[in-house]
Amino acid sequence: MNLLITNTQEDQAYLILQCLRKEANKIIVTVSGSNLFKRWSGLSQWSRHVSKRYRVPDVYADWKAGRIQARNSDDEERYIQRIEEICAAEDIDTIFPSYDAEVYIFSKNKQRLAGQGIVAVVPDYNALTGILDKSLTLAAAEKSGFPIPRTAVIVNSDDLAVAHNASTGPWILKPRCNAHGANIIWVSDRDALEATFNNLNKLQPSPILQDFIPEATKRNYYLVVDRDSEIVSLFSPEVLRTRKTGVRSPCAAVVSSTDVPYLDEVQALLRELGIWGGMTLQTIVDQRDDKPKLMEINPRFGHNLWYRTVLGMNEPLMFLRIANGQDPGPAPTFREGVILLDPMWDLRHLIGQVLDQTSEFVRVTVLRRPRHRERPSMESIPQLLGDLRKEYFSKRDRVLSPLNRGFLSDPFPPMIRMFRVVAEAFQERWS
Repeated sequence: MNLLITNTQEDQAYLILQCLRKEANKIIVTVSGSNLFKRWSGLSQWSRHVSKRYRVPDVYADWKAGRIQARNSDDEERYIQRIEEICAAEDIDTIFPSYDAEVYIFSKNKQRLAGQGIVAVVPDYNALTGILDKSLTLAAAEKSGFPIPRTAVIVNSDDLAVAHNASTGPWILKPRCNAHGANIIWVSDRDALEATFNNLNKLQPSPILQDFIPEATKRNYYLVVDRDSEIVSLFSPEVLRTRKTGVRSPCAAVVSSTDVPYLDEVQALLRELGIWGGMTLQTIVDQRDDKPKLMEINPRFGHNLWYRTVLGMNEPLMFLRIANGQDPGPAPTFREGVILLDPMWDLRHLIGQVLDQTSEFVRVTVLRRPRHRERPSMESIPQLLGDLRKEYFSKRDRVLSPLNRGFLSDPFPPMIRMFRVVAEAFQERWS
């Protein structure tokens, strides 16, 4: 096959490239984004396995504004036409996106591309809309019996008043359509809640209000699902440590496990949605009732795809086979009890915490100003260092992210990643 990989600013694009390069005659990538740093710090475009890269226009504005519709907007049409030009020039027969907005756009143009002999490795549009809009996902979960936090879609101030009176808070306000935790806001009182709603409602109408779940323990389900909505690959590790970054707490250290809770409920939810493909189902375990509460489903592979690739699970190839109407092959197996660690992300987080605590100390103690954040993204640095020591020097079986190695076989991607993760730690704090 001749493969086109998009959204090269994301790490998962490079992991997909690594998983499929032996299946491809040639690999072409696209580069996009108005942020120069993000655009040129993506790993895939610098791989020696890439034959050529093309610039494409930004296409995220409509999706970020929550405008989910079957017809292409003007921006989306320009994007698809550019993709068609690239496919014609390079004789592309397979396109593999892995970012929500592009998955959405390729999904609704899937038949158009198929008419040109091009397979877009994405789910069907009708099922996908129930996942891209988080309010629809949560409604399907409630219908299928999967636990969710107390949730309300807030259209106006009256809805906000009703939701406020039904809960004592604190709350989470977030857009119905987003990725990477963008514009998710923690709020603790009514006055701030109304002001936050008004601001968020301008960015994307009808945001979601949820009860905040304290003392969060994450449990993610990394899945490949066939066209009958049956699970064919499942990886759901136990979380040892998260990175506390305000409201968000992405996984930092996990251990492989075959003891998976609420598996029947996960399967029931997938059938209710009628979805297939590669995806991540994200939950937070509520310590008050010990139930995993659904946050969202990402209908694509994320940057934690390396958890599976480093254990020998080739999920992109399984997804590709399903998209081509083929048997995905036997369910992959993996070693139990393996600690999975990413040294570069841990270094980035450590730098970020030092910067946060230093700036907060100067702000409060030296300048005598109030705290910069209502809920600072801080944790004890000694505790973090202690956790890192226990994990990295544990006698247990452990593996490190493959994104940090390959200097001899494919040198530029790991070099760029080393530079990028440190630069991003500073960029996030002072942007």
